[in-house]
Amino acid sequence: MKKLICMAFALIMALSLTACGGGGGTSNNGSADVTPGHVNINLDRNVEADISILIPGGNSNEETMIRALIDDFALLYPRVNIEINYVTITSYESTIRNLSRSDMLDDIIWSNSPDFYFLTANNLVYNLNPYVEASEAAGVFNLKEDFYSEYFDMGRFNDMLFCVPRSADSVVTFINTDIFSKAGITQEEIAGYQQNGWDWNQLLDVCARIRKYFDEHGQGSAYVLDANLVGWLSVNYPMLLSYGVDVVDANGNISFDKAKVKECLELVRYMVEQRYIVDSQVASGSSFETGTSAMLFQSSSVSHYADRKALENKVDLIPFPLIKTRNNPKIGCGIAGYCINKNTKYADVCWAFLNYMLTREGQQAMADNGLNLAPIRKDLATADDANWKKNYPNVNMQAYLFGSEYKTSTDFLSRITTSAKTDFEQAIIDMFASACNQSKSIDDAIDRCLEDMNDALDV
Repeated sequence: MKKLICMAFALIMALSLTACGGGGGTSNNGSADVTPGHVNINLDRNVEADISILIPGGNSNEETMIRALIDDFALLYPRVNIEINYVTITSYESTIRNLSRSDMLDDIIWSNSPDFYFLTANNLVYNLNPYVEASEAAGVFNLKEDFYSEYFDMGRFNDMLFCVPRSADSVVTFINTDIFSKAGITQEEIAGYQQNGWDWNQLLDVCARIRKYFDEHGQGSAYVLDANLVGWLSVNYPMLLSYGVDVVDANGNISFDKAKVKECLELVRYMVEQRYIVDSQVASGSSFETGTSAMLFQSSSVSHYADRKALENKVDLIPFPLIKTRNNPKIGCGIAGYCINKNTKYADVCWAFLNYMLTREGQQAMADNGLNLAPIRKDLATADDANWKKNYPNVNMQAYLFGSEYKTSTDFLSRITTSAKTDFEQAIIDMFASACNQSKSIDDAIDRCLEDMNDALDV
């Protein structure tokens, strides 16, 4: 490992350069400078710096991965000390705001594709385009050739890169192969879905067969799909887009087509009526994690489920089903990654750390410590020695990479004011929850969603 680190260091140092800007930069909303006027990627090996990195608290995978990166980075820059601090995801915005106001915000900040809009709207983080340009000019990497650049696009706002992805979070279908087999879904069928993808009609057919098996074998209280159709924008929003519905237009105005929204929600209601997914007002003891539900839409690492005793040797992956009703199917996708505090004293050192995170060695180190998600580097997608999939040779890890042309983030959040973001998210989530509640009218659910979104914009 040390040999690989030293080789990476030699390459970076041999090809590095200093890039100078012209003083003042540009900002994302005009209120403050977020583009560094001068960047230096030609750091001395003995550069001294004390920096901190803010990561999600309670996420053991994240901490293990970052500590592995820190240990390797110390071989490159032994006099750089990196301290880890923590943020609770449920209080992300308030924590960041308070840290910033007290001038205690960390040098490197964890974020994801929706949360980074909060950072940019408040001018808290640097536009990293100059660092990328300097690195490309030096031959350290080529963004479009070396990476799946669409994941970097999810960290952009107004053509400026604010969040460097450490990985992609692409929604896939986790399946319980034991339940599939008992319900008569053959391995040949599964293999076809894995290789070619599947659409929503095929999903519904599988749901019907599993429902029949459950009912015939005394499992009437079990549900087929632990669907995350309620409470998760990464499924809700792509479903709406697949029906030709966007939440807001390019100018941030609400653009719901009520007829199309209703068509989408009627699909959800049908799945409740058929008992494929649970009514949101019914308590259910059935779940994918406990091995009592056959499927789950999720973007998590395979290890989160495959390593559970109830699911041992029973987990496989199929791509997210495509809704082809209007020939515009979408798959939810996002990123988790890191930003640089625009008030840090050590922006160049922070970039050096993020740059190492992007290297093949850095990605492999994280994957060897729990990051079994879709790689952002093309050379790790199918490589035999790729760590992201090595522990799961019998799982279709390529499902994470299926259908790049269909993938979408919750980018509508970039078109609305920051103050309305949380209320917009909740309005959509509540609408889908109402669609899963058979005692409520779908028309009323849509009207309530529109009312809540309008109220959010009026605040």
